Amino acid sequence: MKKISLLIVFTTLVAGAFFTSCGGGGGADPFAETAPTEAKVLSVEDAFRIIAHENEKTRTLYTKKIVGLGKTAGIGFHEDWEKADVEAGPLPALFLRGTSNEIQKSNVPLGLYLGSDFPIVKANKFTGVQAEKFEAIRETAEPEFFYDEENELYTAMFPDFAGAAPCVSCHNDHPNTSKTDWALGDIMGATTWTYPEDSLTMNETLAMVKVYREGVANTYETFLQEVRAFKEKDVPEITGKWSSEGYVVPAKDFFLEAVNEEVGAETFKEIMAFVDNI
Repeated sequence: MKKISLLIVFTTLVAGAFFTSCGGGGGADPFAETAPTEAKVLSVEDAFRIIAHENEKTRTLYTKKIVGLGKTAGIGFHEDWEKADVEAGPLPALFLRGTSNEIQKSNVPLGLYLGSDFPIVKANKFTGVQAEKFEAIRETAEPEFFYDEENELYTAMFPDFAGAAPCVSCHNDHPNTSKTDWALGDIMGATTWTYPEDSLTMNETLAMVKVYREGVANTYETFLQEVRAFKEKDVPEITGKWSSEGYVVPAKDFFLEAVNEEVGAETFKEIMAFVDNI
């Protein structure tokens, strides 16, 4: 019965019930009540791998389909996109920052950060143990998992590869860049995740996925709000199409459904692989 219950809950998740949410207030939370005896079934490393895979697929789709196609259609993307006098959307790294900020508003103790040894923003330069771990990532191109004793957090750092041309050109051409020869496939930095526990219950794992997806949805909605407020530029149509079809911006539900098609089944498979251990 417990396996069937988990299957129903996660099927609801990957079907998009949470992906189309704009944040709190969307009805009863199926993760709100966790039985006090619920078993810890996933190591934090396993949970990090699941959520990192979600993030990788989501960022790649945003970079290629939203930023890449959008620029070709004449829609701007800028690091100062939130300023009143800038009519543009967020660059991929800033979309991730927005998602991170949304996660921090929740009661799920998941941390998400992006850093590098050659960052455009100096505050994003790795220091201390993260700098040491990133050196190992550069050597192996594999993630690093460790306990950060200073912050008392379990931590995972995943290599951030240059997977799309817009990322490479943006970093190479930026006036504040300290490296101008990035190429596709390079490790440009690392995405860092933190969590305070060494293992998670199934509900905690599902809550982690849920809050990440809501963060993506809310950040994309903020982008659309910016687009709707264009004054100097023509307001592009917000519709169920990619920008390759004209001066349009994909609607939120359209984009999120595309992401769900990319990651939903894979995340389902990864999580359900642990059900037999319950």
